[in-house]
Amino acid sequence: MVTDLRLMLAELGEPGEGAGELPPGGGVDDPEIRRSMADRRLRQAVKRAAENTAYYRLWFREHGIDPAGVGLDEITQVASTPKSALRGAGPAFVSEQSEPVLLAQTTGTTGIPTIVWFSRYELELAAVLSAISYLIVGDMREHHVGLSCISSRATVGLITAQRALNLVGSGFIAQGLVDPGIALDRLATPLHLPRKAPYVTDLYTVPSYLGALVQRAERDGWQKKDFGLRRIFTGAEILTDAMRERVREVFDVPVSDVYGMTELVPTTGMVCSKQHLHLAAEQAHFEVLDVDADTPVAPGEIGELVATPYAPYRETTLLIRYRTGDLVRRLPDEPYGCELALLPATSQVLGRATGYGGGPTARDVLEVLQRVREVPLPTRYALTGDPVKPDLHVVAPPGALGRIEELATARSLQVSKILLVDGADDLPKPCRVRADLYEHSFETSLS
Repeated sequence: MVTDLRLMLAELGEPGEGAGELPPGGGVDDPEIRRSMADRRLRQAVKRAAENTAYYRLWFREHGIDPAGVGLDEITQVASTPKSALRGAGPAFVSEQSEPVLLAQTTGTTGIPTIVWFSRYELELAAVLSAISYLIVGDMREHHVGLSCISSRATVGLITAQRALNLVGSGFIAQGLVDPGIALDRLATPLHLPRKAPYVTDLYTVPSYLGALVQRAERDGWQKKDFGLRRIFTGAEILTDAMRERVREVFDVPVSDVYGMTELVPTTGMVCSKQHLHLAAEQAHFEVLDVDADTPVAPGEIGELVATPYAPYRETTLLIRYRTGDLVRRLPDEPYGCELALLPATSQVLGRATGYGGGPTARDVLEVLQRVREVPLPTRYALTGDPVKPDLHVVAPPGALGRIEELATARSLQVSKILLVDGADDLPKPCRVRADLYEHSFETSLS
């Protein structure tokens, strides 16, 4: 498929206007057909998990529910699967019919790392789907070169990106989470490669490390003319509008925000121009449930994103109603009125479900703090006290308080008071970000 797509592009030229709005499996424009397909896929996924995994076989037996009878209308009878269950009994979710070849762990920034096994087929499929997306949505071509600044612990993400860009014919550099000065030097250093762009064209990273790059670039006087970047891809953390603005000031390139997690690979989500998070409905069934109960939230309310991956996209670690730990706001029913309207959608990720008590979300807080230039990046903060109207502790110099308070009031940030601290160790609770997965290097920054 990827080879044929490359040949077609070479022969017929670039896709027409709107091609980037049609990711693989973009959707069927008939609600009844979509529902029928989703019901059939969900029934198959539930049945396979109940028959082939120890965890779900035991659960269905203990609760006396016939898995063959569980579809869209009956899925609410099945308890959601908490992240703690997968963390505590990973092998119990592995299908007895699979051939596991790779153990991938989450980075552990939000708790004990979660273990997920993948088959060779799943890894190849993830790479092919990513390659198709890179070609159509990302406009990646043979002369482009991607730089990966994500943690080496993100095993499946690195393998998928490297293999996908190989299929596309693009170059790939695994830089890792090194000192931001080293990464900026790499972006600004000519490649001198045959049939490749003069500089790195695409950057893959996480928002917290992107913030570190922006701050170093601002401090050291880097400008767009110093680089050959055309696009930045981020995921796994919250990307704020405030950060997008600062990226444009330094790099003057668009930032594509992609949703994905190790437990759901290859299922992903894309953020549209109206800031909806659209999810791949042909790859998984999605729900937005109450944080403390297995009931759906009403449109407009905040809940936890829950997913059931389908076959043939998932055959090794099987999950039913898996709680992702990500908070989203349920949108009103269709139509969404955007370019990805055929895909189901929620709000963008708002924060983590753990400890959420109805107060400000991580996105609420970050949108305020990342607009204050005196607040160092990556942003460090903690919420304590009343969960509905907590105290906000921020790593920032004393002179930033007035501006933070001004923006917090303007954006109706519901906090009791704002307290500044000198460093991350002074916060009342740890503030872990993926940029903390720092990888020391013998390489010395040239800046």
